Amino acid sequence: MFSISSNFLFTIALDCIQGYNFSEPFAIYLKKYFQANPKLGSRDRKNIRQLCYAWWRLGNTGKQYSDVERMAIGLYLSYRHVDGFSERVFKDKQLLNSIELHPKLKSEFLQQSFSIHLNTLDIFPLCDIVESELPLDDFVFDGFLRRNLWIRINKKFEKEVLSFFEKDKVDFKVHPESNLALQLPDDFDVMNSEPYMKGWIEIQDLSSQLLGSFYNPQLNEKWLDACAASGGKSLQLLDIQPDIDLTVTDIRESILTNLQLRFKRNHIKHYKSRVADWSKTNNVSTEGDLKLFDAIIADVPCSGSGTWARTPEQKLSITKDKLLHFSELQYTITNNLVAVLKKEGTLYYSTCSVYRQENSEVVNRLRNNNSLELVEQKIISGIGSYADTMCFAKLIKK
Repeated sequence: MFSISSNFLFTIALDCIQGYNFSEPFAIYLKKYFQANPKLGSRDRKNIRQLCYAWWRLGNTGKQYSDVERMAIGLYLSYRHVDGFSERVFKDKQLLNSIELHPKLKSEFLQQSFSIHLNTLDIFPLCDIVESELPLDDFVFDGFLRRNLWIRINKKFEKEVLSFFEKDKVDFKVHPESNLALQLPDDFDVMNSEPYMKGWIEIQDLSSQLLGSFYNPQLNEKWLDACAASGGKSLQLLDIQPDIDLTVTDIRESILTNLQLRFKRNHIKHYKSRVADWSKTNNVSTEGDLKLFDAIIADVPCSGSGTWARTPEQKLSITKDKLLHFSELQYTITNNLVAVLKKEGTLYYSTCSVYRQENSEVVNRLRNNNSLELVEQKIISGIGSYADTMCFAKLIKK
């Protein structure tokens, strides 16, 4: 094992991990922990957070090592640069000299130099049922890297947004596949910025933005965003074509309230919003005003496994039974939505999961039980972009 210098922050981080019961996102739990321990300074909180997430990112691998050793291994794999904290923790110069390497290369270095073996199949759960098109090793080790802060520019205000960031000397990067997708520094206060308050920009992960670029709304078409949540995909849809007849639904009134606030900030007034549970057939049989759409977005509830670089604690709570539950729910929702889709209408199915049960297997089941033609099916990978991974399928009703 390499030489490390642990301190009281390791003890506190382990205390946080051991006290967590998975009943809420770890980020919320940790926020409450810090509120209950106000003597911890901002730097200590930052380092404790890094240690905790380094631990979760290891999944179930490395259990042959002590808790402190395991936390140090996760920290080394997760760290992207040398700073005061990493210099205090890692006493071996070889570690500091290699800390900017990709986690996959760092894992190989640990094995060669210190005989530390980490099993890829234990880092990410249920690897045997991940979509085969996804390069597994690259995906698993990319999950050690913190995701970036991505925003989407409302295309009407592209010049104003770029001018604002250049004037304020904000270090931003435009993604090569979309001039409206910008990577911002993690410490940029988006929600209190002028572009956000004016509705010029939205917080939206890169892969979600790239998925939205597949939507093809035409003038005056009738669209349904069936599991709209807070409305990010609908906002992108309206940015592509504002003159559509849009209906947004979700199972939760509170979520639609957030959507309405976002729409108001974007000065969007002409849309329909209602609570609807598409896992129940009564929406299909009784809600006449919801029938016969030209296109439906079915971004269905899922395990979120493509986003676990942000919430790595979820890797330790997933089971095959949970995946089965999601798969059945996804099929039921989408199968009911087919009934309110026009003939020759388009169904856009998507999840932020990487598991076959939630993607290709659901799509195949839908095709087997409905007159649907698969036009396109793909993985939108966040590997190398510090972004989430999503799966997507476009189907036409025949």
